[in-house]
Amino acid sequence: MVEGLHAIVGSEGILPVEPPYCLDAQRPQTVVAPQSEQEVASLIAYAGGHRFPFLVAGGATALTVLTPPPTLWWLLSTRRLRGIVDYSPDDLVLTVRAGTTLQEVQHLLRTHGQYLPWNIAPSEEATIGGIVAGNRSGSWRYRYGTPRDRLLQVRAVRGDGVAFCSGAKVVKSVAGYDIHRLLCGSWGTLAALTEITLKVAPLPPMFKAVGWFCEWDLLEPTLAELMRAPLQPDGLSVLVIPQERFEETYAVSAHERAIEPRFPREQTHHKVSSNAFAPPAGVVELPPPIVYEATDETHPETERAVVNSHTPSRPLIVLEFSGLPSGVHWQIEWLRSQGYPLQPIDNAFLEYQTFLLCPRRHRFMLQLLMRPNEVAEVMMRWARPGISMLAHAGSGVVYLWCEHAEPGAFLQERLRHCAFRWRVWSWPSEARAPLPPLPLSSGERRLMESLKRTLDPVGLLPTIG
Repeated sequence: MVEGLHAIVGSEGILPVEPPYCLDAQRPQTVVAPQSEQEVASLIAYAGGHRFPFLVAGGATALTVLTPPPTLWWLLSTRRLRGIVDYSPDDLVLTVRAGTTLQEVQHLLRTHGQYLPWNIAPSEEATIGGIVAGNRSGSWRYRYGTPRDRLLQVRAVRGDGVAFCSGAKVVKSVAGYDIHRLLCGSWGTLAALTEITLKVAPLPPMFKAVGWFCEWDLLEPTLAELMRAPLQPDGLSVLVIPQERFEETYAVSAHERAIEPRFPREQTHHKVSSNAFAPPAGVVELPPPIVYEATDETHPETERAVVNSHTPSRPLIVLEFSGLPSGVHWQIEWLRSQGYPLQPIDNAFLEYQTFLLCPRRHRFMLQLLMRPNEVAEVMMRWARPGISMLAHAGSGVVYLWCEHAEPGAFLQERLRHCAFRWRVWSWPSEARAPLPPLPLSSGERRLMESLKRTLDPVGLLPTIG
């Protein structure tokens, strides 16, 4: 069967079985990378005829969300499905192949003063197809929504090898069912995406972020006040991470990847120069753990990140703003006028904070979904030494992760009494068995099973863990 897959893609389409393509100790029999939709359809049709299950991966940054088949399996990589199919800057519409990375897309859009308001890391590995398939959204979801909200059309291949198209390359369309939006969040369990059309956005002239440390007992009223305030931030985040893990993870990220500034942080002028988005040469040195820039004022709230090494860190609240300089400055000054001890957050820290949500970096990782007014209470109840948390507070999404079995057992027990939606993003296969089932009603489960049978009639695509 492996030889048959290799014959379809040729020698250039056979990739080495690298660690990101493995799930714990389970390795795919082979990794193949088709170069066209026709090859994708041929591969899936061939696999269907031989009942050879498979997984679909882009940059493999969030492959741990999936549960591998119990039998031998192979992996379809979209690494060679790259490139821009069509781009109309005047219409703010972009069509790309599924394996194109977010970084490549942002580079192209910036030359036309546009961008995709997605802050997903690592942008040099995360593919557009993977982001859309997982409906992954960063902190900017608070203002700009999820990838589903920017999706216009997809081309994809079903689990039986049949290619199809859904949607239209226009912002307003009533052309049939929104199958393309149904695929958002399916994580490649219903079809393999091959081509994606998105609506992009004008690039704001200014981006700035501010933050401050908050005491736990003040977190809930502070978040409530911020969400009622006359502000329009791109993101409202709360970060809780132990000091020792903060230093270790920050140091690792500095050596593993080059941090490219996402957007210019202008200090004294607002005009964007032609080389404002040029990537740096080599690795940019990350700042020390306390990342606030020096100011003339002293704020005791920013002097240390944790009470001590045996208790959870104090929450760090981060607000991100973009838009016209006058509007951004007004919002920041309004926060200062309300007594918040603001300090500027630099770009390297924002990249680091986003990079923390790469599932493959963590042994245990969960995503919790709730109402925004529940975020503070949930973070306080789930806080434990050894557990890190990042909440997109305005969107009601909380991520928790740890690297050791002891806090992992605590998270597992918490899930048994969880009253809201949750999803496993990373969990060792040997420890998945005791996990409670996903919190779905009988009607939701029947609907999901029906969709699975329709789009994956052979049953070769994976399930979500």
